[in-house]
Amino acid sequence: MINLTIRKSRRNKYAKWKLMADLLIRNAIFSEQEENADDNPFPITGRTTKMLSNKHFKRLLTKELISAKKNISGASAINLKKLYIQLHLNEDALAKLNSSEWHVKAQAIQELGIMEQKEYLNKIYRLTNNKNDLVRMEAQTNIVKLYGFKGLRFLDVISYQLTEWQQIALLKELSMLPPENFNKIEKWLKSKNTSVIAFALKLTRTYHRFELYDQVIECLSHENEEIRFEAIYTLEKIYNIDTADVLLERYEYETLKNQKAIVSVMQNIASDESIPMLISFLNQGDNDLKRMIVRTVAHINTSSLLQLKELQTAQEYPLEQIIKQIEGEIK
Repeated sequence: MINLTIRKSRRNKYAKWKLMADLLIRNAIFSEQEENADDNPFPITGRTTKMLSNKHFKRLLTKELISAKKNISGASAINLKKLYIQLHLNEDALAKLNSSEWHVKAQAIQELGIMEQKEYLNKIYRLTNNKNDLVRMEAQTNIVKLYGFKGLRFLDVISYQLTEWQQIALLKELSMLPPENFNKIEKWLKSKNTSVIAFALKLTRTYHRFELYDQVIECLSHENEEIRFEAIYTLEKIYNIDTADVLLERYEYETLKNQKAIVSVMQNIASDESIPMLISFLNQGDNDLKRMIVRTVAHINTSSLLQLKELQTAQEYPLEQIIKQIEGEIK
């Protein structure tokens, strides 16, 4: 009963705090202050002012403020930023940013990014190469959130690998911004950090940077399999009349994964002239690869299936079944 009484008391207290925080945030959102009226603070009740000395209430208020900021934009978002600074919550975030605990530091980075506190840009930038994965990822993502495409300058200095998930997260942040013709991709394509090269290739194909075609071709000879894999799919987005031949010449030197990537890309960039060479690849490789080759050949020209049926091995397993399967798909 004592335990239940204490829990009920805490719930009631929390509900009152949340009501106070919601009222303060709502008043700020719907305030009609001029955009540049920084000298006019939002009215705060004496009780709320007193409660700001309570770290638990302040934590709740910060959480509610951040949650609200995520979902609005325009003048209301500007008002929330003003309220955030008026309550000195940015100073609390700065203290957390200097914490020795990685999860506290990561939380502070995220908070400052959401609240668009650009004055802390340099402090966050220093953390883009932090040894802790989560701190590093939060710093990189929020630098881009705060500074846009220019924020990608951390790619010049990072020594740790960008995970696949982090690359996707960065591309997502960039997709929310108007595209810019940033000119550092060529430099990143020659980075000593393989993950930076992979990300630069993703940027090249996402933003269709045709002028980097020759640099992408060079990546086809990179010793790292993943770099070559990304280069293959990048060429699909910036190809020219020679690209199909270049990839087909590369085919026999590639790993099975990259051979499948080449065959897949051929569906969108190859012409009838590529069909004989693709058919010659049926003499080797596993059944999945053979199925991909037949599907690609049929995609380029459906009548080429007749040519496939004339092969000596066309009546043997597994090619006979593969051809019938692809014919059924086309029908």
